[in-house]
Amino acid sequence: MLIIVSSPEMLENEPGVINQLFAAGLNLFHLRKPEAGEKELSDLLTAISEEYRPRVVLHQHHQLAKEFGIHRIHYKEAERMKLTESDYLSMENTRLVFSTSVHSSEAFQTLNGVFSYTFFGPVFESISKPGYKPVKETKANIGKHRSTKLIGIGGITQANASSVFDKGFDGVAVCGTIWQSGNKVEVFEKLNTVCRTGLTY
Repeated sequence: MLIIVSSPEMLENEPGVINQLFAAGLNLFHLRKPEAGEKELSDLLTAISEEYRPRVVLHQHHQLAKEFGIHRIHYKEAERMKLTESDYLSMENTRLVFSTSVHSSEAFQTLNGVFSYTFFGPVFESISKPGYKPVKETKANIGKHRSTKLIGIGGITQANASSVFDKGFDGVAVCGTIWQSGNKVEVFEKLNTVCRTGLTY
């Protein structure tokens, strides 16, 4: 499984590129725009083809999900820490798919089972966040029996993607590898060839 995370900044012709990536076979696109207002995010979602919106995962402005037919919600770690037992109960009683991010094996071990998968990393030195040092853990020593899928993120390229699966991860997520490249669709297609694992979420 290969997941693409958006550039944190708004980019020129971004919806067009996103549509092209979906058309090329992208399964899941994480829309992460930390500084974007609700109107900016709404405009971007409007420009994404309606047929692809169910494959978009919202990182913020979760209230837009219903309006755009999105049923995938991501909680960053700080937001997850604020969730209560009542919140989790409500989440369990919906048809939404939830994901989150962790940065330690301890956090992974304590994840509520409501999360279908979690980002964990950086696996390698981050491309989009220079200075983030790689984690040492593999799935074998952080909880291979947990039902929550483990998605490696950080510094993943075509050259090293296969080694992420060798570490036991269930999939990979990329950001800088795509958005800092010239032909984004071509780079995605090459990565996707490496990352096909048959997993679906």
